[in-house]
Amino acid sequence: MPLSPIALFCWRAGVLGMVLFGWEGGARLHWIDPYLFSSPAAICKRLWHLTASGVLFSHVWITGLETLLALFVGASVGIALGMFLALCPRIANILDPFNVALNGLPRAALAPLFVVWFGIGLASKVAVGASIVLFVCLFATYGGMRNTDVVLVRAVRALGATPRQVLLWVKLPSAIPWISAGLRTSVAMALIGTIIGEFIAASKGLGWYIAYSGGIFDTTGVMAGLLVLGIIAVSLDAAVERIGRRLTPWNPGDHA
Repeated sequence: MPLSPIALFCWRAGVLGMVLFGWEGGARLHWIDPYLFSSPAAICKRLWHLTASGVLFSHVWITGLETLLALFVGASVGIALGMFLALCPRIANILDPFNVALNGLPRAALAPLFVVWFGIGLASKVAVGASIVLFVCLFATYGGMRNTDVVLVRAVRALGATPRQVLLWVKLPSAIPWISAGLRTSVAMALIGTIIGEFIAASKGLGWYIAYSGGIFDTTGVMAGLLVLGIIAVSLDAAVERIGRRLTPWNPGDHA
């Protein structure tokens, strides 16, 4: 039996509270080396200073913008290609090994190449993130459309539906849960790609701040940047999940 929203929130808050309490207590009692792991109090203090100075907002803005653009570009192209390949199985069979090979390329190794192609500005970070999101959405869309109920498709065609109507009213709605799941995965992938790009070449952004803090052995700065990244990831995931629920009101699994 699933937990109620209030009970679920209480459990999550309790787990988070225990982790933070144990972490802070361990740091104060020197069971945990604060130089290596910092402490919740030190991280909160750092975030307060970054927020008060306005530095945090500028880093969050550039990283958030890059992530959203990477998600939009990669998802748009990936979903379109997934639909095209699902509708053209012969072409899909020809391109399948190439898609697998391209998806298997490590983006961390490709990031310097994107910098050469697109420069050190926003475009290179978007390209890194979009290159990951593209294949996640492509495979999710392709799998969703290829797994449409064959009996349902035949029944709709027997009733006189045109290929366009079958696509719009049967195959595409059937693929929406798959696309939604791919988008939820893509949120983290877009953020990871953006951070990789900022590690390689950037002058601002959360990835740059984390790399800079790590370079001067500032564990508190690294942890503060990671915390903000986690908050961004959770927020974007919740937004994508809500959109997916609105697009699939017939799917009981999304509302359990």
